[in-house]
Amino acid sequence: MPDVHHHHNRSVSRRQPRPLPRHERYLYTYRLAANGTPMQFVISVEPESGKPKQGTYIFKLIFKANGIERSLGEPATKVLRVNPRELDFIVFIFPGKASIPMGCLWSVRVWLRVNSVDHRIFGEDDLWIAKDPDFNSIAEASFARLKTTVVGEQVYNAYVGRALVAFTIKWQNISNNLYKYSLEYDANGVGEVLFDDFRLRLDVDPRSITFLIFTLPTQSIPAGASHKLRVWLRSLVPIPAGDPTTSYTLPFNDSYIYQRIWKCDAFKIGSRLDFESLGPKMVMAFSSGIPETVLVQNPAPEEELMTPRLYKEKMGYGY
Repeated sequence: MPDVHHHHNRSVSRRQPRPLPRHERYLYTYRLAANGTPMQFVISVEPESGKPKQGTYIFKLIFKANGIERSLGEPATKVLRVNPRELDFIVFIFPGKASIPMGCLWSVRVWLRVNSVDHRIFGEDDLWIAKDPDFNSIAEASFARLKTTVVGEQVYNAYVGRALVAFTIKWQNISNNLYKYSLEYDANGVGEVLFDDFRLRLDVDPRSITFLIFTLPTQSIPAGASHKLRVWLRSLVPIPAGDPTTSYTLPFNDSYIYQRIWKCDAFKIGSRLDFESLGPKMVMAFSSGIPETVLVQNPAPEEELMTPRLYKEKMGYGY
């Protein structure tokens, strides 16, 4: 007679889940300091197969400064036939074109050197970072002021084209020290989400991070209708432990690292704009009265008149 009990045990053992396959990733860290700001560049090298064998590898560039980590640029791919754990990179930065404020803009280059041949992996020309930059040097800038802070949210008020605009930064913890940030604005009941999934990995309390938000008017008709919008992240530079000057440090001696994280070159808003200034060739339409209410039952996309477009193209934002 067969051993039923023994057979049952075998079937149970067969049903036990297999351990998840190990996926490997290799992190190369390079450090430098520029303008008194220590920076780290981490290059993540990840095999598509998950194993250190010949094949396609995905390269990602991570930037870290003052306890704040974020990705730079888009991932790159290369086919490697060499050991991914014995790579050599050349990482450097150089000043970008003229920046406002001065000394904030850097270009980043990352090259991979294998068997005396260099391959460029990353070329980013939009790294904005500086210690205590002179924002007061920006003529005509309208700066937002921090109005309220609640759990996971900061609200900043600014006048843009004479319109009072509330900018709300929200953050949400995704896992461990990874956070997702969003920015939206509201002006007298109308607003928009400007970005909604900007990710930061923080070694610091997210409540200690504030933002510098400002606008600059650009030439437009009517005047005051178009603005450049800039969003900078601001974090306090910690005082080194054991620094003898610590006991004498006063709040106005604090230093901050600023990083620009987002921009929009065509933020179009204003209060009581003078559309008559377009001149006599402009033809103004007049209203037919109250809107007509149309009942729509799950329209098929083909029935819609709107041509699908890329989001950023539709918005006309230069980012």
